[in-house]
Parts: sequence; structure tokens; C-alpha cells
Amino acid sequence: MALAPACDVLLAGFGPTGATLAGLLGRAGRRVRVIEPEAEVYRLPRAVHCDAEVMRIFQTLGVARALLPHTRIVESCVFWSAEREVLLEAPLAHDDHQQGWTSDYMFHQPSLEAILREAACAHPSVEVSLGAQLVDVEQDEDGAVARVRGPQGEERIRARFVVGCDGAASTVRRRAGMALEDLGFDEPWVVVDLRGARGLPDRCIQLCDPARPTTLVPCAHGLYRFELMLRPGETDEEMARPERLRALLAPWLDLAGVELVRAAVYRFHAVVARDWMRGRVAIAGDAAHQTPPFLGQGMCAGIRDAANLAWKLDLVLRGQADAALLASYASERAPHVRSFIERAVAAGRIVCTQDPALAALRDVELRARRARGEGFPSELPDPGPGCFQGRKPGAAHPHVGRLAPQPRVRGAGGKALCDDRTGPGFRLVLRDARGWPDAERRRRLEALGGRALVWSDAPGEAPPGGLQLEDAAGRAGAFFAGHGIHAFLARPDHVTFGVAKAPGDVAALLDALDAALR
Repeated sequence: MALAPACDVLLAGFGPTGATLAGLLGRAGRRVRVIEPEAEVYRLPRAVHCDAEVMRIFQTLGVARALLPHTRIVESCVFWSAEREVLLEAPLAHDDHQQGWTSDYMFHQPSLEAILREAACAHPSVEVSLGAQLVDVEQDEDGAVARVRGPQGEERIRARFVVGCDGAASTVRRRAGMALEDLGFDEPWVVVDLRGARGLPDRCIQLCDPARPTTLVPCAHGLYRFELMLRPGETDEEMARPERLRALLAPWLDLAGVELVRAAVYRFHAVVARDWMRGRVAIAGDAAHQTPPFLGQGMCAGIRDAANLAWKLDLVLRGQADAALLASYASERAPHVRSFIERAVAAGRIVCTQDPALAALRDVELRARRARGEGFPSELPDPGPGCFQGRKPGAAHPHVGRLAPQPRVRGAGGKALCDDRTGPGFRLVLRDARGWPDAERRRRLEALGGRALVWSDAPGEAPPGGLQLEDAAGRAGAFFAGHGIHAFLARPDHVTFGVAKAPGDVAALLDALDAALR
């Protein structure tokens, strides 16, 4: 087998996580080789939900606007009792003024994947091999060598890093010896996608019926999704039969003229990898974690993995950060993912209760929670310790480790989202020109692909070598005052690295970034 030309990063898998990572690395000019067994995008939807943070990452890739026609806004998620009494309700379609997007979107996955793949392939440094399967990966002191089997036979591909975005049965994870931790949720459900359904609620429904726990999700492109929990004794084959499914769905809608697009039985798992990176090999997406679908965060977590890993690989490959920075990928992402999975398991246990007596007690508790105005946690969990000022999120300031804001700003071309004006790199954002960094510190920031700017409520003159942005909504002053800070430093994945409480602290903030990368 001939040794193929070397690449910076070899990616196994070209689903949403792999395509996002390929696009981000390609945007940075990294040489990427993608290996994908399927010759075409899978034509049926699987994931259906993304949130404002993920849309902001898609914005970084330049695909968010193209995705919007393939999305649907759903107003709320409602937990019903068996009698269809509202037990809890959580709003979904509110504007996320922090991220610049609506809080939640339902999307069509085949359309999303096609858009992400096209964006990745637009970069000349990204090479994609469809119909090829990674079968083995080995490491040495210079990097990793993957053995790939494709239409033209086998080849060995040398890469400085290998990332497995190859799904729940990940070959990369298994060959690298990375184990999964089972978080204790394993339930069989049949997932049914319908087209042409009429008269169904225009909101997500979690029917907490012990006789048949059921989820209903209005999806993009006129699709509706039902997820129905299997009862003891029911088989996968029985539940996938069209006549059986039509009998189960008949109480919900008139099935005349309704197309059964897809029906498949899945086992909803809750697992997270104990290791996310070994040497030059990393895993991301479903290869690293799997969650029950009750919060719609499965694909979102993989997109966050890609955004976190991409800029760190880029800096290490450019020699602008020590390889030890890559250890922060797992230390940051694993606790964040685990928190989401635990929340999804908790929501699933509410829905999946099949004992009528326990269900009655649950309904009493949920009614009381609703009466007190309580819902499910809506704030995103914090990442774990990693590349932050003070290393641990919140150690230097509560905003450290949180998502940096993306306001709408004014300029010569009218209103625009802030990231579209500043670019996706590190951003040092000051309330005003006080504490403006000296030329040497600005040079170091710019060498990392970053820039310094002033974000204010009023127009002004840009400091030397910087950018002045006027907040179109006038929230800048309230943001800085509310957090008690003069400046913040955002990472390329839009997470806040650190803050400066006063103008005199800005230089130390930039020095802390240099120290964290080295």
C-alpha cells in the first residue's frame, strides 16, 4: 500500500460534526482529508433541533442564512398528562439577544448536511473521499497513520492528527482504545416521520402517559415526528410495521393522505467517553457521547465539539500554542456534555414513567412546580476547566466560560451581526478606548487571528489599529455595567476566555491568554 500525501488532520465521518470541523479547519487553511463511507447524504432526517449557539457556529461557517429556509420555529414544548392536561410548558422561540439568533430551530437534516458539506468542500485545502472506510489507525511520534479502504483499494494516510466523527459505533474510538461510560439510560422507542399530517399541535408535546409515553415534534419541510416508547414484550419488527404504526397514531390524527416517510426502532442511550483524546487521535460527536433526545441536544453537542477542537488544532498546527492545549478539549467539553445528558435523562425519566401510581405522583409534583412558576433549567451549563483566565470557568469572574454576546451593530452598510463585522477569531472587546492595548500586545493578538475593538452605545472614532462598533440596540453599557467589567476576551468558539474589570487590567488579560496557550 502506497503512503498517501500527508495532511494536517484526517477526519473519519462527514456528518454534521465532521463537516463542521472540516469547514472550520478549511477556513483556517489547514490541510484536511475526510473519509466517509456513504457516497451521498442520508436522505431521511434524524436530528431535528438546534439552538442559538449552534446557529452562531453555522454563521461562522457562512451557512446560517442558507439553512434558514430549511428550518421551522416552534413556540414551546409542553408536558401533557395522560388526560392531556398541561403539566409543564417551556418557551422555545424567543430571541436570544446574547447570540443574535432565535433560541431554538427545528431543521431538516439532509438539507443541513448538504449545506455543510458544500461549505467544507469549497475550501481548496479540504479533500473528501466518499465511499471510503477507515479500518485502522496507529500512532507514532510524528503523528498518526490511518488505513483506509475505498473504491480503488487500500491506502495508508499519514496525518498529524486524526479525529473520529464516525458515529456511535466509532472505529476510531475502538481502535484508539477509548472506553464509554454508561450513564444509566437505555430505552427502546420507535421513531416515525410523517408528511402531510393535518390538525396536529404546532408545538412539541411530551405525552407523559404510562400506557404509551409519546413525543411529538413539528419539524421543517412539513414533517412531523412521533416517538413512541415500546412496551414490555413488543418487538422491533412488530412496531415497525405500517399497520401497527397507523393504529398507534390514529388517536392523534386523520391518517388519510398522510405519508409514512420513515419508521425505525432506536434504543436511546446515555453514554460519554472516558477519554476524548489519546496522543494524536481525538473523537467528537456521537463517537464521544450519546444522549436521549428529550432536550434535542445530541447534534448540538457534536457541533460544539467541532467548534472547541477546531481553533485549538489550528493554533497547535501553526506552532502558536503548545500541544498541551489540546488536553483542554476533553476537560472543557466532557463536563458540559455530561450536564446536558443528565438533564435529558431527568426529562426522559419524567416522560418514560410506566407505573400508573408513580405517574400520578409525578403529575402532582409537576402541577406544583408549574404553580410555583418553575420549569426546566434553561441556562447552558459551564464547560469544565481548560483554556481560561484562571483556568476554571468562573474562577476569575462569573462571565468567564460563558458565551460572549453577539450584538447587532451599526456601520456604513447598516445593521449587522457583530461576528460578521469582526471575523471569527479571538476578540478583545472594550467598553471604550481606555486600556487600549499597546502595539506589541495587539501584534500578538493579531498573530493569533484576533483583533481588538470597542463596543459602545454611541458612535465614536476607532482607536489606532482597532474597530469601533456602535450597538444598534443600545445594550452595550448595560452589558458591561451588569457584569461589572470594562472588557472581555472571546475565543474563536465564542466562549469568554477572561475579563478585565478595569482599564488597567486589559494588559494582564492579554498576557493571561499568552500564558494559557504556552
